[in-house]
Amino acid sequence: MPLVLAKVAMEQAQPGDGIVVLATDPEASIDLAAWAADEGHELLERAAKGWTELVLRRSSPQ
Repeated sequence: MPLVLAKVAMEQAQPGDGIVVLATDPEASIDLAAWAADEGHELLERAAKGWTELVLRRSSPQ
């Protein structure tokens, strides 16, 4: 579910904007990292006890 919600939020974001995803699903960081790489978005990840914070920054149009 984090990937689906992130995709929807990023569709509404402007180039350079960022979104924060807080996820408890251990697979979320894998899914979001793969998707961000495919789309050219920047991804920063910070793991905490029981959850992960992922910051996605929308890429600029080519």
